[in-house]
Amino acid sequence: MMQIENDETLDILCNDELKIIQKKDGYRFSIDAILLSNFITLKKHERLLDIGTGCGIIPVYMSKKGNQNFMTGIEIQEELFQAAQKNKYLNNCENVQFIHGDIILHVENLRKTPFHVIVSNPPYTKECTGRKSPKYSRFIARYESYIDLSKLLSASSVLLNKKGRFYIIYPSKRLGELIYTAKANKLEPKRLRLIYPKREMGANLFLAEFIKEGGMEVTIEKPLYIYDNEQYTKEIESYYYLKG
Repeated sequence: MMQIENDETLDILCNDELKIIQKKDGYRFSIDAILLSNFITLKKHERLLDIGTGCGIIPVYMSKKGNQNFMTGIEIQEELFQAAQKNKYLNNCENVQFIHGDIILHVENLRKTPFHVIVSNPPYTKECTGRKSPKYSRFIARYESYIDLSKLLSASSVLLNKKGRFYIIYPSKRLGELIYTAKANKLEPKRLRLIYPKREMGANLFLAEFIKEGGMEVTIEKPLYIYDNEQYTKEIESYYYLKG
């Protein structure tokens, strides 16, 4: 039986189908990871890499949804990596593996077998801006201290097959910066979906798909609304049902 430490919590989601161990005081995944997971297109036999996997929520969730593709998550923080390892075994995700380390230092080894799909729910805040989190684990996950947008996109471009796809969730105020930096790394925007907390509010996040050395045509998808009358919208609710 999986040991739950005193400084950890066990969260049971998706009608008891998904079990996630996390540190009580460390970085904890948010709905952003669930939104991003449901935006990804993953074809049969495609290999996926999750950069900054945290507790492993994206590959574990996708595996539990029925994706049997080989998926790898890499995480720089030791305590999050250990949580990801536990979550892999707790959820019987034999098609998922996790690597502990800095993606920049692993590029040369990983590029030997390029990926078809790369996904990242990266730090949103530039270093030295915004309110600092008092918890180190949360600080690393939220601020671009170890990897900024340019380094993330550069590494992703190197590790993708030609015509491989890159997926990201990011703040709407940084959309222009993301597209500019992605194009500089041969990643062309293909799909874009704006995320709104409520219908009467402006977009605060967006989901984006890029294709390595792709064409210039972009599809703007319908808006994604999170709440309707203080409850999740039907689409968001559907994300928490893993079967049927």
